Amino acid sequence: MIMQVDIARFLSSDGPLARLDASHEERPQQLAMALAVHDALWSERDLAVEAGTGVGKSLAYLLPGGIWACAPAGERRRLVVSTHTRTLQEQLMNKELPLVRQALRTLGLELDYAMLMGSDNYLCLRRLARARRTPELFDRGADAVLEEVLEWAREASSGHRSALPALVPEGVWWRICRDPDLCLGNACGMRESCLYRKDWQRAEASRVLVVNHALLLSSPRLPPFQALVVDEAHSLEDAAISHYGIQVSDARYARVLAEAGSSDGRRGLIHRMGGLPDDDRQRVEDALEACRKGGQRFFRDVARAHGLAHGSRVAGDGPARPPSSFDGSGTSAPGTPGAARRGQGVEDSHARRLAAGHEFKGFEALRDLEAALAAVEPSCEDFEEAAELKAAVLRVAKLRHDIEAFLKTGDPSVARWVETAKGRLELRASPLEVASKLERDLLAKGVPVVMTSATLSAGRGLKDFKSRVGFAGASELVLDSPFDYAAQVGLLIVDDLPEPQREAEYDAAVAAACGRIIAAVPGGVFVLFSSWRMLRSVAAALRETVRDRPLWSQGESGNEALIEQFERAGNAVLFGVDTFWQGVDVHGGALSCVVMAKLPFPNFATPLEEARRGYMESLGRSYFEDHSVPRAVMKFRQGFGRLIRSYEDRGAVVVLDSRILHRRYGQAFMEALPRCKRLDTVSDLSRFLESVRPAT
Repeated sequence: MIMQVDIARFLSSDGPLARLDASHEERPQQLAMALAVHDALWSERDLAVEAGTGVGKSLAYLLPGGIWACAPAGERRRLVVSTHTRTLQEQLMNKELPLVRQALRTLGLELDYAMLMGSDNYLCLRRLARARRTPELFDRGADAVLEEVLEWAREASSGHRSALPALVPEGVWWRICRDPDLCLGNACGMRESCLYRKDWQRAEASRVLVVNHALLLSSPRLPPFQALVVDEAHSLEDAAISHYGIQVSDARYARVLAEAGSSDGRRGLIHRMGGLPDDDRQRVEDALEACRKGGQRFFRDVARAHGLAHGSRVAGDGPARPPSSFDGSGTSAPGTPGAARRGQGVEDSHARRLAAGHEFKGFEALRDLEAALAAVEPSCEDFEEAAELKAAVLRVAKLRHDIEAFLKTGDPSVARWVETAKGRLELRASPLEVASKLERDLLAKGVPVVMTSATLSAGRGLKDFKSRVGFAGASELVLDSPFDYAAQVGLLIVDDLPEPQREAEYDAAVAAACGRIIAAVPGGVFVLFSSWRMLRSVAAALRETVRDRPLWSQGESGNEALIEQFERAGNAVLFGVDTFWQGVDVHGGALSCVVMAKLPFPNFATPLEEARRGYMESLGRSYFEDHSVPRAVMKFRQGFGRLIRSYEDRGAVVVLDSRILHRRYGQAFMEALPRCKRLDTVSDLSRFLESVRPAT
């Protein structure tokens, strides 16, 4: 039975939300979305909503979602809300959900909510205690960090990494975080004090549970839920590509071996097993040595076959840099949205599609290591040692399976390539189509699903988005932004630069144009690029000429730290690629101008895009018309959306790529933009920004 609630009253200018939050404003678009979400949940229908910047989509789904989850009394319901970025998760947990909880109390409803992330975001008390007993595994200085974390954990109510009192280095964290392969469950002596268990219990008791896309796609690890909202749904496809893809590196290979045992006989699992007979220990050591040699041969041969330079890491005894915890950025292929591995801003990767006709050998030694490790299980002295051994066997087996799967060619719907970056060799495989997988694994659970984002399309309906994520049967709703762009935004399209294909000439012209624009803008400037190469070229040139304000480039520090510095400076210039086109919020004069150096087409020369083009053409589709242009227009809209984040914001967008005016496809970009005040020159830009500058 549908619970009849006056949603309009809650969202009105004199309703419960307005009384609780002085900044709340009545917005017709927000009400339209809230009513649509309310109807979708109660009628168990799927819904896709593109809600322009400023609609207030979080409240538009949390309010009806909270009402649905809390009623009727006696029926247990849970709404899962999945996001891509940690920033939005924290916004929901710290701002919107507390507000909705207070508002629903006026109806006599109590909304319990919680957040859950992947296991490696949580502290494991048992592993922490073990780390304190084995200081030889850590660098100097780690002991003080471990002691501080141990002291904090005695009173902690959550084991989430963000709650820790100290910044824990990656090399320490991966030895003390929760690892499901090592979890002893009910046999753990610390089960009653387990912090992850407390977080899980809160998740099980919640009516609204906030997760990220990566955890959502591993849904067996979630409590049961009866409805789903996917926010930042524009990132779902890339998250799925990462989830269903394969990534094997020489560093991972070395790490798996090092965790089992080092060649010097001092570190690793088998050297900690006191009850292991000498013959069994030697058998495992021999298998490890065969894997080291075989791995060196395998990665060397792969690199040579693809013309890539490579210095093998497999022989190292210490584990290579551990995998980072999921932070909402994900990893994906070069040239795709989400390709933002840490440090990638410093040097681009070199990649080649997997060459056919080669039979790479050496990694098969992993099978013997798997068997040798499994055979010594009877020598384990306790549950903890047995769990570590089983985890080691699983990791060796998974590594071997991933390499075998990567080398299986013949499926045109999967892109396979080899790349080097920062001396690391990686083997990567990504599915080119994930709609059927998402439909099977996520959307066929018989629960209503709402997908939403500020930008889901190229501005011509949601059919393409829905087809790409297996959501074809969903109803759709497109809501414009409530902002007055004609009054708030000036648009300057520079028409006198050379064609982007003339790279050196274009870079120099972009740098010169940016210099003039920066001089005309009193506040902060984002300069957005579609390649690291161009970013470095233009940034280097501008650092020689711009002396009166800070200039920062993505990759010099973490993205969050860069944004904080940018906001504090008030007149800084920030050069960004990829992730800075979306999901970055800077309010007020700290960001007065967004410059798009080039129309953000996918880099068709990457192995992933080469494979995609071949696959689409084999299906009789046009790569350029059906993929490249729509994705570029969507990203263009996202870049434009960085500028205006509130009714008070004012500023200008500058497009330096004149193809938007002179090529046939340029019309698609122009039509995707809201109506703005058109500017003709940099002098016009200066006068416009002065005219909309708040009085001091």
